[in-house]
This record gives sequence, structure tokens and C-alpha cells, in this order.
Amino acid sequence: MNRNLRFLAGGLASIAVASGVTLAGPSAYATDGADAADRACGQPAVPAVFVTVITEPVSRVIPAVTHEEWLWQHDVATMEHEYSRVVTPAQTVTDWVRPGTVEQLWSLKVVDRPAADAVPATDEQGHYATVVVTPAVTVTQFEYVQQQTGHTRWEDAGWNAEKADGDNGKGWTRTGATREDVVTEAVTQQVWVVDQAATPGTPAVTEISHLVHQWSASSPGDDWSGPLDTRVVGGGSTSTIGDDVPSGSGWTKNGSHEVPAVVDTLWADDAPVGYDATGASRVKDTIVEQTSDHSAAGPGDDWTRVSGSRVLVVDQPETTEVTPGTTRQDQISPELPATPACSAVAPVAVDPATSAVAAAEATGHSVVQGAHAAHHQGSHTSAAAAGAATVLPEAGNPVSPFLLTAGLGTLLAGGVLVGVGRRRLAD
Repeated sequence: MNRNLRFLAGGLASIAVASGVTLAGPSAYATDGADAADRACGQPAVPAVFVTVITEPVSRVIPAVTHEEWLWQHDVATMEHEYSRVVTPAQTVTDWVRPGTVEQLWSLKVVDRPAADAVPATDEQGHYATVVVTPAVTVTQFEYVQQQTGHTRWEDAGWNAEKADGDNGKGWTRTGATREDVVTEAVTQQVWVVDQAATPGTPAVTEISHLVHQWSASSPGDDWSGPLDTRVVGGGSTSTIGDDVPSGSGWTKNGSHEVPAVVDTLWADDAPVGYDATGASRVKDTIVEQTSDHSAAGPGDDWTRVSGSRVLVVDQPETTEVTPGTTRQDQISPELPATPACSAVAPVAVDPATSAVAAAEATGHSVVQGAHAAHHQGSHTSAAAAGAATVLPEAGNPVSPFLLTAGLGTLLAGGVLVGVGRRRLAD
């Protein structure tokens, strides 16, 4: 909306300036450097009119320069190789045959457990005996004799305070005899003493045995029973390496054939001891190798981008380029000198300064009045031109009041619209 308003204001301003110049100023200025003599009479001096053209600074955003980078990955295969060794070399095998021998089957009874008769049970045999439960308590007593009377008595040791050299006072002395005096009688009890324990007896035992069999051309011994069966053994065929003869007798060569070598193969990273490489290889394992840094391109053709690893790298950040504004003075009309007065018609008094200012405000620019003195000169001639306001100053033709009013109104409307537009832009 602001752009439309500025466009409308600028258009009206241009119309107003054009109308003002047409109505208020001479229509045939000598812009190509013509002499003042070519102008009509009665024209006042017109100062040069300048307009200040201001160009606003212009800023332009220069976008950032970026590129994408990723982490990269590829599969790295670990190889293993085939190795082999000859277990058995190729060789010639000789086939042998011989007739069989008739054998008989004999058996021998082996007793694992012999039979036994039953043994009856027996009762317990014994007797009762007295057993001392608590022993008797006894004290040793000594026999004493009275040396005067010859009487004897039994007393405990130390009863007569014996002396080592005997009792010389003719008292009591030991005779040397002793006896045991029972202080407490012993406690006894009758108990049963087993002389022969009872036996439970055993049942009868049956015999346990098994048979041992043996094949033989004749009986192995008198204990063997048979024959129980017969068979032919020792016949058939066998094979040996090269010209070796099988053990036993009666063998006859029946031909030979070639046996291919027996080869053991295995897969390994390196050759085991005794094994040779066959030249075959295969993939043992596959691992994924990944770069640690982001880059725009992978290290090689077999590298692929890691999903979700995209990053945006800024090569040059976003900048703002500012074109500075300019201010210049453009001359829209040159300075014109005054022409001689006309004899028949007085010249129209037009204030050049007022006309130039109105035109500049209509276009939204500042006006520099190069000839400020011309304003004073025009004021001196305004009284003489007052009576010729309705006469064209250059041609001497009458001016329509309607046309003059329309031009001045357009100039005024342009100025108003420019002011309104500036206030809205400022808001």
C-alpha cells in the first residue's frame, strides 16, 4: 500500500510541477543556450532551479555458500585360504581269497554261586551270675598285743602311737598280723550271662551259573559240551597294500586295483604345519569400516554414505552488501535574465522562488535556489504585473482563470499527498 501511495504521490507531484512550470513560468526557456533576445518582452529574470536527488542506501543479502558432507563406510572382507595335506598317498591294493574252515560251537558251565541247604535257627544259651554293682568299703586293721598281759586287739594304724623302735614301756605293740575290716558292705545284682547267642538261620541257596561258548574245530576239553552249532570260517576275501600277503594260509591272489590318495583339506588364515596352499580363497568375515571425519566425497568408489550423518558445512557465511546512498544536485532549469518591458502589455509577475519550491515539494526533493537574489528582483516587478494576471507573459495572450486555478490546485494536491506519504512511511 505504501508503494502505491508513493507512486500516486510521485505522479501527482510530477503533474503539479509540469503544470506549475507551464502556467507560472515561460514555456520556451532557452535551455539550449539561446540569447535573451529570443525571449518575449516583459519577462523577469528567472534564477536557475536545482533539485536535490537523494538515493537511499540499498542493502542486499548475499546468501551463505554451503555444501553437504557425510561420514562414509565400506565393507572390508577378511579372507581365508584352503590348505591340504596327503593323509594316504595313492596306492595299489591287492585282493586275496581263500576257502573257509569248518568250526563247531562248544559250551562250558561256569558256577558263579554254588547251591546251599537251609540252616535252622537256634535259641540263646546262658546263665545268671552275681555282679557287684557297688564295691564294699574296707579299712586295714592291725593286731596289737599287750606285752604285760598278752591280750590282743585289732585297731587302725596309729592307734597306739607306735614308735619306730617298739614300745619299751611294755604297752601295746603290733604283732604284724593285719585284716580288712568292712566299713560298707558291697552291693550285688544277679545278671543274665549269654553263653551262646541265638542264630536266625539261613534259607536254602540255589546255584547261579552261566555258559561260556567257544568255536573250535574240535572239543576244547572234557568239561565242554557240544557241538551245539557249526560254521565255516577263514574263507572270504581280504586286501593288502602292494604285494603284501595276508596272515594265515590258503590265500590266493584275486587281482588288484588302484586306490586314490586320501587328502585332508582345511580353511585357515595361514598354512598349518605340513599343509600346502591349494590356491582357493573365500570370505571369512566382513566388517564395516567407517571414516571418523565428514567429507563431501568418499575415500574411494566402494564407499557409501552413512545414513543420518549429513552435515551442512558453511564455506562462506551469509553477508549483507550495502550500496551507500547518494545525494546530488540536478538543475531542472537554467538561470534566465529579465527581458525589456513590453510597450502594450505589462508582464505577469511570477515569483520564481515560490514556483521552484512548490515544484520541489511536489516531487519529494529539496530545492536549492541558486539565485536567491532573483526573489528580490521579482518582488520589485510584482506591482507592475498585478494588472496583467490574465495575460500570457510570453505571447501576450489572455490566460483563462479556470486553467490557472486547475494548475495551482494540482500543485497543491501533489504537495499534500507527498507529506501524507512521508508520514506513513515514517510510521
